[in-house]
Amino acid sequence: MKETLFALCSAEGVSGKNCDVTKTAKDLISKFTDDVRVDVNGNVIATTGNADGKTLLLDAHLDQVGFIITFIDEQGFLKLHPCGGLDTRILLGTHVKVHTLTDKLDAVISCIPPHLLSAGDEEKAVSMKDIWADTGLPADVVKKTVFPGDYVTFAYTPKELLGDMITSPATDNRASVAALIRCAEIIRDKKIQDYKVVFLFSLAEELGGMGARVAAFDIAPDEAIAVDVSFAKQPGVPEYNVGVLGKGPMIGIAPSLSRDISKELFSIAQELNIPYQTEVMGGDTGTNADDISGSRSGVPTGLVSIPQRNMHTQVEVVNLNDIENTAQLLAAYICRGGDING
Repeated sequence: MKETLFALCSAEGVSGKNCDVTKTAKDLISKFTDDVRVDVNGNVIATTGNADGKTLLLDAHLDQVGFIITFIDEQGFLKLHPCGGLDTRILLGTHVKVHTLTDKLDAVISCIPPHLLSAGDEEKAVSMKDIWADTGLPADVVKKTVFPGDYVTFAYTPKELLGDMITSPATDNRASVAALIRCAEIIRDKKIQDYKVVFLFSLAEELGGMGARVAAFDIAPDEAIAVDVSFAKQPGVPEYNVGVLGKGPMIGIAPSLSRDISKELFSIAQELNIPYQTEVMGGDTGTNADDISGSRSGVPTGLVSIPQRNMHTQVEVVNLNDIENTAQLLAAYICRGGDING
């Protein structure tokens, strides 16, 4: 599991771009499924089971938050625009990678020394309009190498913490992709014969869910479960309705979700002693579950989330046991026919 997650988190994949992580995910899932393809949008779609049966779809988005370069000034500084919801409070001084057509360049996000700030400014978050990256190269070299439209990602690599914790950029949502790859491994020898199982690794979730929306229309599932990350308990985060790292996947309940799928997930977790938590939402979920459930004439959809700290930063934290238990829960759900036979 750790090796899979490290491989996924080390691959580049900013929202909206056909990227390295597409090939990484395709190669990993190909070991455990019958048929794998990449659609025109860069979504990875892997199929197993009865090709003529009803379809159970499991989705996890591949894309990560990052930046796109919109302008290069006369000194060679790079103007950055966010791709996805970035936390500007932690950007200053951050090490980043600039992905050009031919190379990857190291850069840092510029910051004004505290000595030069006006009174009170040191306590203010910096606006995204003031975020610039510095490669350290002369302006003429930069303008021959880097162009508006190039992508920028956090340069941090996955690290193992104590207590089965992993910190890395892009664990939102590569942790869920790792869980689905592990799920495919578990069910590989179960000989699913009555229905079709489709694993979807979708792009552009951080830009509004376009990848899952178009793929769900194409796949036309009879039911679906989206797998994503959600907020974990840490200092400063309200304790109600958040998960705890290491306590298992969070099963979603919301007006936009299928209550029958949620109930079945609860029942399986209790019967098999798989640790789980509950996440209740009052409206939509802010995940691909919303886009999938509204596809075509509607798809009964559930949501399972992996607890995560420091979301949308370069130091996101997840627990390997939560990823494994998510895989075990979903594999058991698949082997029982999901809600298709309910």
